[in-house]
Amino acid sequence: MFSDCRYALRQLVKTPGFAAIAVLTLALGIGANSAIFSVIDAVLLRPLPFPKPNQLIAVWSKVQGEADRETGSFLDFTDIRDQSRTLDSLFAYTRASTILGSGSEARELSGAAVTADIFRVLGTSPLLGRTFTADEDRNDSHVIVLTYEAWQRYFNRDPNIIGREIICSLRSYTVVGVMPAGYRFPIGPTSEYLMPLHQLVPDSLKNRGSHFLRLVGRLKPGANIRQASAEVSAVANRLQKQFPDTNTGRTYYVISLHKDVVGDVRPALLTIISAVVLVLLIACANVANLLLARATQRRREIAIRTALGASRFRVVRQLLIEGMLLALLGACAGLLIAWWGIDLLRVFGPSDMPRLEEIQINSTVVVFTLLAAFVSTVLFALFPALQVSRPNVNESLQEGSRGAIGPESHRLRALLVITQVALSMLLLAGAGLLIKSFGNLRNTNPGFDPSRVMTLDLSLPRTRYSEELKQRQFFNQLQPKLNALPGVEHAGGAMPLPFTGNDRDSSFWIEGRPDPGPGNHPNASHLTINGNYFQTMHIPLLSGRTFDQRDTKESALVAMVNEAFVRTFFPGENAIGKHILLDHGAKKEKPLPIEIVGVVGSTRHESLAIAPIPEFYIPFAQDPDRRMDLVLRTSVAGLSGLQNAVRNVIHEIDPDIYVPKLEPVEHLITGTLSQPRFNMIVLGCFAGVAMILAAIGIYGVIAYSVAQRTKEIGIRMALGAQRTDMLQMVLRQSFSVVAIGLAIGLFAALALTRLMASLLYGVSAHDFSIYALVLFVLSFAALVASYLPARRAMNIDPMVALRYE
Repeated sequence: MFSDCRYALRQLVKTPGFAAIAVLTLALGIGANSAIFSVIDAVLLRPLPFPKPNQLIAVWSKVQGEADRETGSFLDFTDIRDQSRTLDSLFAYTRASTILGSGSEARELSGAAVTADIFRVLGTSPLLGRTFTADEDRNDSHVIVLTYEAWQRYFNRDPNIIGREIICSLRSYTVVGVMPAGYRFPIGPTSEYLMPLHQLVPDSLKNRGSHFLRLVGRLKPGANIRQASAEVSAVANRLQKQFPDTNTGRTYYVISLHKDVVGDVRPALLTIISAVVLVLLIACANVANLLLARATQRRREIAIRTALGASRFRVVRQLLIEGMLLALLGACAGLLIAWWGIDLLRVFGPSDMPRLEEIQINSTVVVFTLLAAFVSTVLFALFPALQVSRPNVNESLQEGSRGAIGPESHRLRALLVITQVALSMLLLAGAGLLIKSFGNLRNTNPGFDPSRVMTLDLSLPRTRYSEELKQRQFFNQLQPKLNALPGVEHAGGAMPLPFTGNDRDSSFWIEGRPDPGPGNHPNASHLTINGNYFQTMHIPLLSGRTFDQRDTKESALVAMVNEAFVRTFFPGENAIGKHILLDHGAKKEKPLPIEIVGVVGSTRHESLAIAPIPEFYIPFAQDPDRRMDLVLRTSVAGLSGLQNAVRNVIHEIDPDIYVPKLEPVEHLITGTLSQPRFNMIVLGCFAGVAMILAAIGIYGVIAYSVAQRTKEIGIRMALGAQRTDMLQMVLRQSFSVVAIGLAIGLFAALALTRLMASLLYGVSAHDFSIYALVLFVLSFAALVASYLPARRAMNIDPMVALRYE
């Protein structure tokens, strides 16, 4: 074996060109697989970084006819926690943010407001200090737990941090603990602190109809998800009967926390890993063709070995070792490509991909790479080795014999090309569908004009602005100052603004129609509007009027609705002048009618892929809030000095308010496209590599065929055949093979691309234009790859050809 390895190495050194091409081809295939597998390992395969992660579950609610995964209320959470017998512990949380410090040194931190059971559920202990207790949670104690990263970044790992008072959103908090390095929860965006839930939203916790919490728990030993889900559903059924006003039609169910974390990205990742496996198969087919061509030159060597008594197994082993050496070199180069690829994935990968920061080259990825090298060796080396290990000894030993290895070799080479073309067709069809889908998504009208519109999320500190009167006073002072800024055409605000990832909906019923009863009221998206929001966003007014100075706290309640709202609840009617009544959930006071005074065009809220939903708008004066997404339309894009100008006018009113950075609304929309853009780019790149490898394979086969038929071509031309006849003959031979590959690939694409339906927008998985374009592109690539060796056949000198061999 050692002798075979040394001989194989000498053979590769003697043919550096062949070795370089083979290693580079395998490196592309193995490296791409290793890079994507590192993503699969971190996101799908690796367990969550907590003790006994298989016991962790997520609890979601569902209302009939609405989304599958909806958040729960605090009172529902406490009932589920207290009545469950299969759950060891359960906690509730919601994402939050706070402002650390004040003035020019203020920093915005992202974190979570949680109930105290989080530490028991996740099984984590602090590195320093302690966690907060259930009593501190219930009593609204001002305590906070920092993550290791926040402790390091903002406090320089101060060993005396425990017990220190820090200012968060203009309120003093006591640091009681620091979590260990690597602790991340919620999974996904970086979380820098944990605080008791009661500190964030004490009023919402008393309302059973306020659904904003995510629930995570741990199963008891011996319990399974099916049992827990059945039990939670039974609790939800009891709550429906007990609280019909808020819980009618609402149920709860349980899924694995790991599945919950990765559920949205699983289809895309499985599609991409399928694509890179196809690229590896194409690379192996290419190297197999190279080995077959090389075997022609070693035919006499193999015949001599056989004549001297070498068994077929001995010959096959020698050739497999040479293949394995190529695969190992390709794997080493592939790991380097994967390392670079992972860096690119971290930079260009979608920001909402869970555990993206955990992607790395680890022992699991290295083992996968070595396994890929072994499988590649079998794929590209075994069949050629079996083919060339049984030569005709007498014919091969005849001096000057340069005939083909045999018809089996031609058939095998043609089969490899057919495989490459078919797999390339499949990949290009998938990439084409994603490209067209992304184009449709990008060109979708959001319902407003985002160009030259800047936004910032302004949140007033609760310590100073908990009262509605102060909220109104602040924004009433701010609005005219924003309108007066140089270069600002219009200014306004909305809460929540489309494409920010925030939403809010409220249930209602229509005055004058039969009341469907508690729990059966319809829902619609609920936005609070300030200033000239509709003019700023260029949302068209279809009928009625917009909000103006007459809409105050003391005036009659008014609302505006979008076109989708009218189509859903007032089909064929004029909605102007109609009244809706908002559902106050557990509150017993009678709701006041709200008059619809205007109808505007529908806008998309969550993403461009989701059609506009019914929305109603309430003026800020009648529905105030501490938080507002300000929007400013400027006269020119990138207006200089706007950030400082906005900060100055806000600080004129209150110098302690943190002013975040202005961001173009176009960037918010682009952010929602990160996942489909990532899918399109990755699959498109792999499809391009596959096409290039297929074209190289076609070129190699035709060039080899021309070389083998040099004497035949010379005889034909000596007998009167024209150069164009030789061109046609070679191209006909090429396209007979390519056509078979295209046909197989087309049928395979029609059968398999429908599995990508969940990744497509506005395009059918059987879109004729995409398949026609892919057929043209591949045919053109095959034509170019075939023409070069065909042209060589045209230029063969008959006299030289007749003396060939």
